Amino acid sequence: MVRLAPGTGDYNKPGKKHRSTDIQRMRLIHMTDPHLSSLEGHTLLSLRGKRRTGYLSWTRNRSHFHRRDILDRLVAAIRTESADQLIISGDLVQIGLGDEIRQAGNWLSELAPARQVFLVPGNHDVYANDSWAAVRRHWSAVLPEVTAGCLDTPDSGYPFVRDLGVQDLGVGDSGERGFGALRLIGASSACVRPVFSARGALGPAQLSRLESLLRESREQGFLCCLVIHHPHLPGTAKWRKALKEVKALQALIAAQQPALVLYGHLHHNLERRDGASRIYCTASASNAHDASYRVIDIERNSSGWSVRMQLKAIVGAIAGTAPSSGVLSSGVHFEVVDDQRWTVTQRPSPA
Repeated sequence: MVRLAPGTGDYNKPGKKHRSTDIQRMRLIHMTDPHLSSLEGHTLLSLRGKRRTGYLSWTRNRSHFHRRDILDRLVAAIRTESADQLIISGDLVQIGLGDEIRQAGNWLSELAPARQVFLVPGNHDVYANDSWAAVRRHWSAVLPEVTAGCLDTPDSGYPFVRDLGVQDLGVGDSGERGFGALRLIGASSACVRPVFSARGALGPAQLSRLESLLRESREQGFLCCLVIHHPHLPGTAKWRKALKEVKALQALIAAQQPALVLYGHLHHNLERRDGASRIYCTASASNAHDASYRVIDIERNSSGWSVRMQLKAIVGAIAGTAPSSGVLSSGVHFEVVDDQRWTVTQRPSPA
């Protein structure tokens, strides 16, 4: 497995597209919605506004099946996979408190080198008006930088681009500028919403930039992987949890056909195909019922790429009457539950 080149010091600056050494093979791992933070030390009375309802949702419902020990087992499994890029599509925390975001920042720093982590935020990460400042402070190593003098908001620097496999800024060895290169594009749908709303939004400026970027990527022959937190498929999520521009993004993806679309938010495994696009939602990485991750192997060949996607899900009993109180058995592990292979012929569109 080819390893990533060392960081260059301007890895996440806007307008800079990170370039690794030329590749023949690349391994991606997608995980999402780890909901890893603890709310210990906080009480209902210590919180205000939407965070109160979020706290009740966590203590009465979601904490019963999101478990840190499950996440730890999943991370241990991931570390055996020798991945080149670890893609995380948001929702690291519960209600966007500064202490939670600090916990998640510590977790990220121990997970992998920043140059190997590709992250987009989720709605729980930008839960309230003060959340983004904490995200920027504690997760800065894996976020795109913001141009000096520009307002720093959750969509600043997005879409975020990371190119892997381009030798330089000129043409590749095939004579085509992007041919043979994998391009990761991260879009931020995270935004502060009112109580009882988990909707996402890209905003017109980010949507316009994304359209241009996907079109450019297709014309230049990149194998393109789009990463976002909210699904772009109408009807996949209830209205109060859906992406505002869901129909516009669906039309954009149908027109530009990125090879892969990876997202989270729904906490279970789903897949769809839209023309040449393979679209995958991965279950929450901490869910006691179906915690999962995807291993995506991409290999360059003379005409394009060979791609293999393996979905690995938790297997093994949890002793106890409820997931929240049960004890993990020594036999809990992750097994392949889906294995797909296909080829992609990636050529620039005619001028």
